[in-house]
Amino acid sequence: MEQVSPTRMNMLTKKAQIGLAKQGADLLKKKRDALVKEFFSIVNKLLDSRDKLTKITQNAYRALILAKAIDGEYVLSSVAMATQRHLFIEMDEKSVWGVKVPELKKVNVCRSLLNRGYGILGVGSHVDITAELFEQILDLILEIASVEVHLKRLGAEIKKTTRRVNALEQNLIPNLNIQVRYIKNTLEERAREDTFRLKRIKKSNE
Repeated sequence: MEQVSPTRMNMLTKKAQIGLAKQGADLLKKKRDALVKEFFSIVNKLLDSRDKLTKITQNAYRALILAKAIDGEYVLSSVAMATQRHLFIEMDEKSVWGVKVPELKKVNVCRSLLNRGYGILGVGSHVDITAELFEQILDLILEIASVEVHLKRLGAEIKKTTRRVNALEQNLIPNLNIQVRYIKNTLEERAREDTFRLKRIKKSNE
């Protein structure tokens, strides 16, 4: 226990510190609860997106196999070369209870049939379907990546906040309570000694 001078002023100071520590712990708990609520709402969104990605990926590979069988590997390779492009992704940040979390600016991944860069008359409809599905996959991957980074930031902040709450409730506040009890007991013992001494002095003067 930290050495503390057993005075009334110190006892009042320690009691005030306990009050502040409890207020701080309550605020941190509210912050943690809000972050946990946000975390699980995003987890549900992420699980839905992953399920959707799995289904689209299965459909995309079936469409790819069918397009390869009907149009041939050479046509698919030519289409793949024609549809290549650079994607520029921008990230914003938003604040959730003071935590900076990334937010992906929506990128126009999915294109119309005429904007993919290949001649639509030279290929079958299965190629168009395949291209559309793989663009949807890319769109979902970008969305999921943003959400996963978001979750990672929130998870780290939840752990940090929990550690701070535990430090207050399990260390600081109990230690302050021990110090208050020590000061109180010491002051009471001194008061009893003073009372006993005064009685002896009074009795000796009678």
